[in-house]
Amino acid sequence: MQTLLITDLHLNSKTPGLLESQVSCFKAIVDRECPDDVIIMGDIFMHRKPSPSELLAFGQILNWIGGIPTVVLRGNHDSETKADDGITALSVFDNDYVQIVTHTYTDKLKNRVFIPHYENQEHIIHQLEMVPKDYTVFGHFGYAGCLNSIGDSDFSLSLSNFANTTYLGHIHGFIQGRGGLQEPHPVVTCLGTPYTTNFGEAFKPCFYAILDGYDVEYKEPGCGPRHLLFEAKELENNLETINDPSYHTFLRVMVDADHYPIPYEQLRVHSIDVKYSPVFNEEEISSYEPDKDLFAINEKVITDYVDQANSTISAEMLMQGYRLLQDEN
Repeated sequence: MQTLLITDLHLNSKTPGLLESQVSCFKAIVDRECPDDVIIMGDIFMHRKPSPSELLAFGQILNWIGGIPTVVLRGNHDSETKADDGITALSVFDNDYVQIVTHTYTDKLKNRVFIPHYENQEHIIHQLEMVPKDYTVFGHFGYAGCLNSIGDSDFSLSLSNFANTTYLGHIHGFIQGRGGLQEPHPVVTCLGTPYTTNFGEAFKPCFYAILDGYDVEYKEPGCGPRHLLFEAKELENNLETINDPSYHTFLRVMVDADHYPIPYEQLRVHSIDVKYSPVFNEEEISSYEPDKDLFAINEKVITDYVDQANSTISAEMLMQGYRLLQDEN
């Protein structure tokens, strides 16, 4: 019996084109794997109060899954408030085939425990302590150290709190640790998102998982939204990667003071977001003296501007204007 395990879809209609590519990616995974059941470990939506189009999109996903038994955990983004009361827009999708887990639920037939997101982490620790031996845990929360190697102030849980094999949503990057205080130390896996959700996740490996009994295989979707970040001067040498038609690519281009040209006509992406690098570095800003010029405007600076901006005003005329302003000062 094969279970499709996936998490943190973060369905989002605010970025044009993103929602459609998220739905298409999920459909492609279902068609590829033909699972016997599905577990989605929370954060279906990006926003606590999802828009009608986001609700409809999740409805499309569930319709595509069809009559396959599906368990959906309530994530923090799916909760209307931080009250741990279980109120979520996901509840409208609960039916004979789709189980929305708003509070901890134990499946005694499949030896599984589902723990949705709780703001009260002591409650999560208590729930973990109650899990029977040889059961598998699916949850939406993190633990100290899953965001960085020195521990995270966001989480009071530690790996020692996990006595069972556990799969987690909530953390967007794939990471594994060994739980428990005694041998054998169970594997705790933060699965991460199946695709990138913003430019802060550019180039991040993305996964879903297929569970077959106690065996697990982690797979890259190879489709869906993808956020890439390049400097303008790097674009021409990376066109094959950027233009990969398997993905719905959102490209951010960093432009520095050299104003390296962007080869727009060669880019085959959904959208291009241009950001300009700071003119001054932090050291220059921290050493700023009000009475001292940070840089000098001279004939070369103005000539370069005219050449790159295709200005109809000559460099000589601009220089004359600059000298007049200097004389006024």
